[in-house]
Amino acid sequence: MKKNKLFAPFLMLLAGAVSSVAMYFFHYSMKEMLPILLAVLLVFYVAGCIIQKNVLSFMEQIREKEAAAAAAMEAEASAAEEVSAMEKEGSVGEEV
Repeated sequence: MKKNKLFAPFLMLLAGAVSSVAMYFFHYSMKEMLPILLAVLLVFYVAGCIIQKNVLSFMEQIREKEAAAAAAMEAEASAAEEVSAMEKEGSVGEEV
C-alpha cells in the first residue's frame, strides 16, 4: 500500500530530471532553467496526484468487487452444506 503513495513524487522527479537534462543539452542559462524546472515540477506533481487518486479509487473498486464475490461464494458454500446436512438427516431417518 505504501508503494501506491509514491507515484506522484516519482513522476515529478522523473519529469524534472528529463527537463533538466534537456535544458542543459540546449544550453539554457541558469536564470531560464530554474523557473522552467519549478513549473515542470509543480505541473507533474499535480498531474501525479490526480493520476494516483484515480488509480487508488480504481483499486478500491476492484477490492470491493472481490470481497462481494468472496462473500457470495461463502454464502453459496454454507447453503450447500446446509442442504447436504438436511439430506443426511433425511436419509438417516428413512433407514430407521
